[in-house]
Amino acid sequence: MEKRPNEYELGKDLWQHRGQARPVFAILVGIALLTLAADYSWAYDLGRHLWRDRLLFLVAPSADDAEIAAQQSWLQQRQDAVLDRDLRIFELFVGQGRVDDQVLAPSSVERLRARLGLTEQDRLVILIGKDGGMKRRAELNTDLREIFLQIDGMPMRQEEIRAKKQAGIEVTLP
Repeated sequence: MEKRPNEYELGKDLWQHRGQARPVFAILVGIALLTLAADYSWAYDLGRHLWRDRLLFLVAPSADDAEIAAQQSWLQQRQDAVLDRDLRIFELFVGQGRVDDQVLAPSSVERLRARLGLTEQDRLVILIGKDGGMKRRAELNTDLREIFLQIDGMPMRQEEIRAKKQAGIEVTLP
């Protein structure tokens, strides 16, 4: 009577006796791990900005929105004021996004939109302070000078202004 191999022996056979099976299996496992690692590495962590940066989110259904273009233009012209206020600019659209002109993975955009409670139709400006708290949630057509004035009135920003003035560093106007 012929002996039938048990499950352990079958697995052992796959790993040890079939020359091509082991490398193929290892490659498949490697691809699966890289896929998981890639998805995780692209998950954008807002925590990296805590106590370092203020976050300004420009939200619209698509990057073609005329109001997005107007806000981007204003921010580009006031890059000195953006840098002075430690602002990081996020642009979130349905299925795509950027932070400081770097493309975000679609999965990160989806998670950020969910975290901010956004719908596909939202057209908003959202300001997050260095403490991680939401400071303003307003319509996309909001005058960004108002937001810069709001930032300048914050206690932490007031301290930054005092420290810069004492050090002889110029502070930008909104």
